[in-house]
Amino acid sequence: MLFCKNQKTIVKEIAFNGIGLHTGVNCDIKLLPAEANTGIVFKRTDIAKNNTISADFKFISESRLCTTLENYNNNVKIYTVEHLLAAIKGNDIDNIIIECNAEEIPVLDGSAMIFDQLIKKAGILKQGEANKKYLLIKKEVTVKKGISEIILSPSDNFNLECNILFPYPIGEQVLKLDGPIIDFYKDILDARTFCFYEDIEKMKKSGLAKGGNLDNAIVIKDKKILNKDGLRSENEFVKHKVLDLIGDLALCGFNIIGDIKAKCPGHEINKLIMKKIFSDYSNYEIVQEKPKKLINNIESNSLAISI
Repeated sequence: MLFCKNQKTIVKEIAFNGIGLHTGVNCDIKLLPAEANTGIVFKRTDIAKNNTISADFKFISESRLCTTLENYNNNVKIYTVEHLLAAIKGNDIDNIIIECNAEEIPVLDGSAMIFDQLIKKAGILKQGEANKKYLLIKKEVTVKKGISEIILSPSDNFNLECNILFPYPIGEQVLKLDGPIIDFYKDILDARTFCFYEDIEKMKKSGLAKGGNLDNAIVIKDKKILNKDGLRSENEFVKHKVLDLIGDLALCGFNIIGDIKAKCPGHEINKLIMKKIFSDYSNYEIVQEKPKKLINNIESNSLAISI
């Protein structure tokens, strides 16, 4: 037997600001409640016209070191959307307006933790007039790029397995998580972005990492962690890769029902799996109902206020 579930938004406005990881520019952000079926929408308040971009994988214009969305009508861009999107999906939110007065979402501490705290403080509201929409995976979908691979297969849940491989001190790390997202998100939300010291100069020559520092990223040099307080967890690296994956997959526009196995994921292959899913109607079905097992799991962990 299948059960429906309501869409959600936030209860009240949230305002904050911070520096962009790659641009180094300060950005003021407002998260606003949105009506049912609005989805997630970015709005550049520093631009007068054609200033909105839907959180949709079709608008990804760049996936090098971060995910960038672009309004192709006038080249308006939003950089580094993945951590905020992970916090939005981790809190099971469907509809929200994100206003920003610069081109990059603030990095804050390099994870989704502060975004999460702000969202929970504002509160989450059930929208009783509208059911959630789910992306039901109907057959196995695979993408490969270099050493990276993502396999998405049919399931009655959203289970995720991620494997990464980097030079020491990261090495090989594996993380297996049983869904739905709201169940395991709490275990990955504080995992920070990371890089090797020798790559910083390359990034800066490319015009990136202008706002990066030890307060918003883990930096590894000579096989050592440079951050004063070390890691937040032993497997923080693979947790952050999962956090990025969750944030990027929010650009599907639906809540996924399917199992994911990701090997060495990154923003580029995360984009490719979404393109592959929607390239063939036989890969998926959009539904407004899902298995009772999954509904009960989410409802028991939800902070939503009924209306």
